Amino acid sequence: MTTIDTISVSEAMSPVEFTVSQWEKLDGVAQMFRQRGINSAPVVDEFGKCVGIITSGDLVRFQSELAEIDARINHGLSFEVTQSPASGSLEIVEHPFDEVKRQMTSCLQTIDQSSSILLASKIMCDQNIHHLIVLDQSQRPVGILSSLDILAKLNR
Repeated sequence: MTTIDTISVSEAMSPVEFTVSQWEKLDGVAQMFRQRGINSAPVVDEFGKCVGIITSGDLVRFQSELAEIDARINHGLSFEVTQSPASGSLEIVEHPFDEVKRQMTSCLQTIDQSSSILLASKIMCDQNIHHLIVLDQSQRPVGILSSLDILAKLNR
């Protein structure tokens, strides 16, 4: 009989369809999410090693931050007009808020593909998260396990 402690992460995870560079612009990521019907992707460095995860929640937070600071987007950069405390003059300060690196979750929770989905669900509950990145031995992402993936596997 199959139980939650005998189902492996590899049986329930979604394989990585694509990864995102930490320097990629968020509007491009949002477009990929819409086109592929997904809500998360691993973020990798120039060597292909996983350094974070970007989710649809991160994209929503980005839009909220832009509204809060009353920034404007111009040629892919965010700007904020501030008043210098020293001189009192107005200054334009660049904020690269629109890069994945600035908005991703870098305190990453990962799991081995041979682990049970019971362990995965405990990690998710303890950390109050909905996604775990599944890594191979080279620390490269091979899958994403979401809380919905676990529920779907248990209901099959």
